[in-house]
Amino acid sequence: MPYGPPLADGAPDDGAARGLLFVCLQASIARQFEIVQAQWCNDGNAFGLGAEADPIAAPAGRAMRHVIDGRPPRFVSLMRSCVECRGGEYLLVPSIGALRALAGL
Repeated sequence: MPYGPPLADGAPDDGAARGLLFVCLQASIARQFEIVQAQWCNDGNAFGLGAEADPIAAPAGRAMRHVIDGRPPRFVSLMRSCVECRGGEYLLVPSIGALRALAGL
């Protein structure tokens, strides 16, 4: 979900807080979100594209090539990550059954 005022195309950065809020609910963090983040986004070799991280979702601050799938694959020259992660949380949302079990203790 985006937050903050939109920045007009071509306008210089005005320093206003803006970005994207991401929420992911799932049964297993280790088998779902972390697989996508760690292995698909940060290790392009999961798809046979070489060990290049994704410039949109990989950690900020390091230069990387963008790989375009094909035979042979194409590479966009070195670029900086497009996203800066400002924080994150792992939160537990117990099921109704878990809440009932806890209430019965």
